[in-house]
Amino acid sequence: MCVEQVQPYVEGMERKAAAQRNADAAGAFNEANISDAEGKPDAGCQPELAAAEAGITSEEAPQSGTALQAVETPQPEMTMNEIERVMANMMSVLKDKNATADALHKRFSRRTDMTVDHCIPFSSDRKYSGVAFKEKGTYLMGAAQFLFPEGNEELLAHCGTYAKDGFRILVLAHSEQETESTDRPSGLEPIGLFLITDVIRAEAPDTLAFFDSQGVDLKVISGDDPVTVSAIAKKAGLKNADHYIDATTITTPEEMQRAVAECSVFGRVTPQQKKQMVQALQAQKHTVAMTGDGVNDVLALKEADCSIAMAAGSDAAKNIANVVLLDSNFGAMPHIVNQGRRVVNNIRSAASMFLIKTIFSVLLSLITIFFGDAYPFEPIQMSLISACAVGIPTFLLTQENNYDKIDHTFLRHVFMNAFPAAVTITGCVFTIMLVCQNVYHSNTMLNTACVLVTGWNYMAALRTVYSPLNTYRKVIIYGMQFVFFGGAGVSTER
Repeated sequence: MCVEQVQPYVEGMERKAAAQRNADAAGAFNEANISDAEGKPDAGCQPELAAAEAGITSEEAPQSGTALQAVETPQPEMTMNEIERVMANMMSVLKDKNATADALHKRFSRRTDMTVDHCIPFSSDRKYSGVAFKEKGTYLMGAAQFLFPEGNEELLAHCGTYAKDGFRILVLAHSEQETESTDRPSGLEPIGLFLITDVIRAEAPDTLAFFDSQGVDLKVISGDDPVTVSAIAKKAGLKNADHYIDATTITTPEEMQRAVAECSVFGRVTPQQKKQMVQALQAQKHTVAMTGDGVNDVLALKEADCSIAMAAGSDAAKNIANVVLLDSNFGAMPHIVNQGRRVVNNIRSAASMFLIKTIFSVLLSLITIFFGDAYPFEPIQMSLISACAVGIPTFLLTQENNYDKIDHTFLRHVFMNAFPAAVTITGCVFTIMLVCQNVYHSNTMLNTACVLVTGWNYMAALRTVYSPLNTYRKVIIYGMQFVFFGGAGVSTER
């Protein structure tokens, strides 16, 4: 189910090109889940790098109770119980609103037995959040690359191992210094890792396969590690999921143009870069649809040709979006696209039939003004033509499902169907007016001949516009022919 807020942009996804979507933890084809799992030591990590790991696993991972367990390592800096306490106090003061924060809040209880100096909210630029506790130092939680930009090869390699398996890794780091700003304090050391995975929605592979079959180039953009995003996208069935790039390496517009053309997965993307990606795709003559759910997506959603937000997302994203998915499920998009196709295709066919009448009426009016004595139709006769050839059949035929792909030739298609039929009708009626006005000695007989010829040509145009004919179309079109000629015969007798 969806709510369309501004105007129907569904056909924008038809015009081929790139549909771009966010693959954060609350992304449209996955769900962030955290389950309790056994904390375990890492044999390849020195005690000063990681004294504990809190496993946050998918449905397939083994479950082991409701509490994180202590890790036995040589002289650990912190036990698992101490990490639980720190996280519980951090969760009580951090008010971040995103899927990762929601999952952490669900996993850890809230405690207030540590005195808070100030908190550091999450920022898409910093890629970390944290809390400074009085006499306890500062605890930060975020991506390893941003907590330790000067480099920590062993830690990064350790995180990279999990990233290849589709885990998103949060590093819990500590410094004895109580920072007075949002900057990283000195002496920061990693003390734990949290592994987060996303449960792929059951309908995600079918949804992605549908758009791939329709020629839509899907791009997944996220603020997470590109290796992790690539692994999740591959599980979801994204084509070319192994073509990924770290957006922090993109520094020039030329590199951005090349990246959006060659890559399908983007990690470590900032809000400004999301907007630049949309603009780069548009510069390459693509029509871009963007899905998102957070404040970080607003710039890109506003720039995209078609913006789609999740109902579970932020109010800012929902207010700027053209379409809001009420169930926050991207699986609804194939149905939305098909309904958009149905509307556009049926309007295109119906518009051709209405335009025929408009064109030949204008042409006959001009001919009558300059060359004729009287208009060749009575009002009641035009009503019969309008009802049987235009109004009734087009109304019934618009109920038919027509999911054909939409092209760029809407007006051209309408005029190509309408103009030849209208000119034919005009020529036939004008010929009857010239040739038969001396044969028929009454305007009634002349008008009847014009109506029959017009009706015959109109019915032929109806068959052409709605070809190829299936059973449903045949019943309606041939039924309207029977009604029209039957009605014309009755009016003639009277």
